[in-house]
Amino acid sequence: MQVRCLSEIRHRNIVTLIGYCQEGGLQMLVYEYLPNGSVCGHLYDNGKGSTTRLEFKQRLSIAIGAAKGLNHLHSRDPPLIHKNFKTNNVLVDENFIAKVADVGLVRLLRGSDDAGPSHGFSSSVYQDPEVQSVAQFSESSDVYSFGVFLLELITGREAASLMPPESREYLAHWVISTDM
Repeated sequence: MQVRCLSEIRHRNIVTLIGYCQEGGLQMLVYEYLPNGSVCGHLYDNGKGSTTRLEFKQRLSIAIGAAKGLNHLHSRDPPLIHKNFKTNNVLVDENFIAKVADVGLVRLLRGSDDAGPSHGFSSSVYQDPEVQSVAQFSESSDVYSFGVFLLELITGREAASLMPPESREYLAHWVISTDM
């Protein structure tokens, strides 16, 4: 994915790339500043000092905004697959408007196509188990990650802490069978 293509992505719920610098072998992307940081920082005590607790209306607004941002990526021609959607990659502005971040960074770092193979990146609780078996990211794998994002947003708990590591590939089954 080229930087120029990333700079053309404009949507209220996607962090805007405003600049690029390449100097002395270093490459830097400059994005708009979002003062309230990541959703992750507001959901968990992660040592970054965020004391803002998200009310239900804020959580709902964040979920809708993140869904709109992800939908915008998937509506492009060809669709842009995020591949790394999680609470750390959804930021909130001063009005707690959600914006999807790190769009295209996986592809820039890896230098591959949007729906390319998944090798080279570790599995996480956000990653659709199907990605591991078919080695292919898709809109569906982003939707799976969005479902895990929603689980965390609703429960206020990290998905990784909700279940043992050996059962993470069955997250959907676990959610259905668990009385939260």
